[in-house]
Amino acid sequence: MLFCANIKAQHFTHDIGIYAGFSSLQADYGQRGDFASSFDNTGISVTVAHYLHFFNRDRRWSAKDGIHDHLMIKSEINYIGNTNLQHFGKFAKANTPEGEKLRAMTGSVSMLNFGVNLEYYLNGLEEFIYPFSETNWNPYLSFGGRYVIFNNTLNSTLGDWVTDRSVLPAKYRPNNATVIGRGSAFAIVFGGGLRFKLTENLDLSSLISYQFFFSDEIDGLTASVGENENDERLINFQFGIVYHLNFSAPLFR
Repeated sequence: MLFCANIKAQHFTHDIGIYAGFSSLQADYGQRGDFASSFDNTGISVTVAHYLHFFNRDRRWSAKDGIHDHLMIKSEINYIGNTNLQHFGKFAKANTPEGEKLRAMTGSVSMLNFGVNLEYYLNGLEEFIYPFSETNWNPYLSFGGRYVIFNNTLNSTLGDWVTDRSVLPAKYRPNNATVIGRGSAFAIVFGGGLRFKLTENLDLSSLISYQFFFSDEIDGLTASVGENENDERLINFQFGIVYHLNFSAPLFR
């Protein structure tokens, strides 16, 4: 009897969300420290997310007294595509044979991210989600991990680099300087955002996140030179809409 009573006392609530925006890949393309190299290699970003929160998990006391009134677990599938990569900066602009080869060299990356994040909301979730609450804005911080499946390409307008690697800049000519095709990697991601309560069941949400890959193969370039020594990073900007589920069940006792 105690076991059954304990199960009934647990009342987890759920959200689903859809996000869209753009991402910027910080890769080995371009010049380190150059603004265009950091922010012009962009692509689309689309996410489907599920949220689990715990503020009403126990009817015996006010859940907002605990830290779980501020926490959500977000599981998501994120697709990033159409990320076209090219070299920017003074070396690519130089009127030299190497400059011409840098300008002619382009790539692309698409990836599928499977992630789980822990989100901390500055305002209590019970107060924010309660239909008659005057709390309409709720900033949050997030941290999590991702498993990434990616596919990259490499091209040159000067010719087929597979059969003639001389069309590539000198540092990318060795066989171990490029890893082109499909691959997978792990990553960590952290960031923050803001939710706005649009209606009783709907929230608008925005987020910005920074994703750090434990791999230098995302863009396909792995040359052992100083300017390519860092693993890839990704900045993600998204806006979305979130729908509160299981409102047919009593949320507040």
